[in-house]
Amino acid sequence: MRSHRFAEAAPARCAFEYVYLARPDATINGRSVYEARVEMGRQLAREEQHSADIVIPVPESGTPAAVGYAEASGLPFAQGFIKNSYVGRTFIQPSQTLRQLGIRLKLNVMDHVVAGKKVVVVDDSIVRGNTQKAIVGMLKEAGAAEVHVKISSPPIKWPCFYGIDFATRAELIANGATMDEIAAAVGADSLAYISEEGMIAATGQPRSTLCTACFTGEYPIELPPEDRRGKMLLEQPRLPGMPYQRPQTGCEPGPDSEFELDETEPPLREEVPVR
Repeated sequence: MRSHRFAEAAPARCAFEYVYLARPDATINGRSVYEARVEMGRQLAREEQHSADIVIPVPESGTPAAVGYAEASGLPFAQGFIKNSYVGRTFIQPSQTLRQLGIRLKLNVMDHVVAGKKVVVVDDSIVRGNTQKAIVGMLKEAGAAEVHVKISSPPIKWPCFYGIDFATRAELIANGATMDEIAAAVGADSLAYISEEGMIAATGQPRSTLCTACFTGEYPIELPPEDRRGKMLLEQPRLPGMPYQRPQTGCEPGPDSEFELDETEPPLREEVPVR
């Protein structure tokens, strides 16, 4: 058996795994995901404290950060929402109408917990803003005096091209909008994000080993041209007469490698008529 190294290791682990994607009982590169999320909440409270009566999470992914925020701020922690376990993820619904409907079906407000109170509500991230707008509206309908949204990740301004189903950049609410504009769009009395430095510190990982492209726009490998991006690229049919272009994976061997790429042109995919 022989092995060949064609490139030096340059890890760029997804920082969003620590924020949302990974299970809270997971351990990534020696760091407990749950502890990282709790520490993000603590750090968020150190950076952005607000006068309030209670701290509530957006379940389930916002719960560890809310625990940390309550601990560091000294505010009481409460369960302001009950989650319906029989509703799927709203994050990946294909339309805004379905996402908004799904949010209201997924979460029920505990009216007696929030009525008349100044509420800090902690969530892991804001992508399009649909979830936060619905949550703030539900809390105010239930009688909350004020709603202050705290987010345990930096603003998401760039799409992910490495397998995470983020929206296009035009759909990301933080793209080109100020903090006050985002707060107004979701109906919150105030809005605060954790700093990038605070999030990275909570992961316990060196910055150089993390991919933070969705926050910074700095991608660990060069992106292909605009017309060669997108999650549906490989599903697009190639019409007769179109030149073949092998998809770029970012893992092509270097000029001195003994490995060769297979440039064989695949057959055209036949379109199946819809019956």
